Amino acid sequence: MADFYTIIFWIVLSITLIILGTARFKMHPALVLFTVALFTAVGLGFQVTQSVEIVALGFGNMLSNIGILILLGCVLAVILEELQSIKYLSTLFIKIFGLNRPFLLLSSLGGLIGIPVFCDVAYIILSDFSKTLASQAKVSRVSTSVTIASSLYIAHNLIPPTPGPLAVMGNFGVADQLGLIFLLGIGISIFLILILSLYARFVSRNTLSSDTETAQFNHPANALPTVIILPLIIPIILIAISSILGIVKSDNIILNSIEVIGNPIIALAIGVLIGLILLKKQSEDPKSELIKKAILQAGPILVITGLGGSYGQVIKESAFSDLLIENINFQTQGPFMILIIAYLMAFFIKTAQGSSTSAMIIVSAIVAPLIPGSSLDTVMGTSLLVLAIGSGAMMVSHSNDSYFWVVKEFSGMSVKQALKTFSISTMLLSVTSMLLVMLLFLLL
Repeated sequence: MADFYTIIFWIVLSITLIILGTARFKMHPALVLFTVALFTAVGLGFQVTQSVEIVALGFGNMLSNIGILILLGCVLAVILEELQSIKYLSTLFIKIFGLNRPFLLLSSLGGLIGIPVFCDVAYIILSDFSKTLASQAKVSRVSTSVTIASSLYIAHNLIPPTPGPLAVMGNFGVADQLGLIFLLGIGISIFLILILSLYARFVSRNTLSSDTETAQFNHPANALPTVIILPLIIPIILIAISSILGIVKSDNIILNSIEVIGNPIIALAIGVLIGLILLKKQSEDPKSELIKKAILQAGPILVITGLGGSYGQVIKESAFSDLLIENINFQTQGPFMILIIAYLMAFFIKTAQGSSTSAMIIVSAIVAPLIPGSSLDTVMGTSLLVLAIGSGAMMVSHSNDSYFWVVKEFSGMSVKQALKTFSISTMLLSVTSMLLVMLLFLLL
């Protein structure tokens, strides 16, 4: 077995190779993670056959925890797009908030839609709505674009069942705490939405809209204008209720049944089933192409997430945690120090290589072996550690992040504008989120 400093060397080298491979040489993250995981295992002294077994074990363990959730999330996103549920929900939010509060409207909308729908897909769908709202509310298009992009980003990083938080939970072995993490993520997101609304108002005052035409809203042509949002709303409600019931234990059979139905896999499956029924009422066309599209979207995410689990398994098998405890006595560190270390690691890797999900996977793989016996080795402690890593992985979205370019292209912003507004927004939200995580640790 390798000694402590040899393991440290290989971990640092592996992270460096991941960053160089993805950010510098633009290689596919899946190829980079697989190669680096195998290379690191061999470097740590495992036989080649052992290394392959470790990589395969980590891949399987990760996907056994969250693979179905990711797949169902992709299917639900495709169904919502086909039903035009997001467009309808946008018009509904106008009725609720009015045009006098465009930033609160957009940030709330993005925070809700970003839970089941991937942020890049949701942003593309909402980009026209963002432009039209800017015209109707007489605010700059830059400000509305930043608002919707950032609010989707909040949900993407903090609220399971999005892939990043799910992957962290998989590495930590706390999939059963999804309900609590979901509620904590929602709570933090509400505060971030308020901060984002204030920031967007500042951006609007300091940027000018280039749009001269007045755009009008078009209600989505749909025979079922109200029920088309049920596939989105029902899973969220079920998961939220189940999360609360999981905290407030009860022997009531009905409440226990509701808690079971609120299991994220069952809740998302119910949402998918409702969506398929609504699609069948709209059209008799076969839905196999929609499912195929969803599977194609889920494929890369599943592979990258699984290989992140492979990398994490290599770290676990190296006895890194035991050696680190012997040399640094990690258990004696205060909880704030551990949270801050995890946060800063996520920030560094995210900023260096661009992918929030990859950053969360890598950091959680390194931190996971250190949790047992530490001051965060509690249900609340590990839940907040998940959110600390998610907070760090928000910062900074810039030119090496694919989502940055989606926001830039579909908003009409220049690169300079996107860096000065959206990138700054991710920094503000990241720091604020981390402060809220630390505050929650003090209070709970």
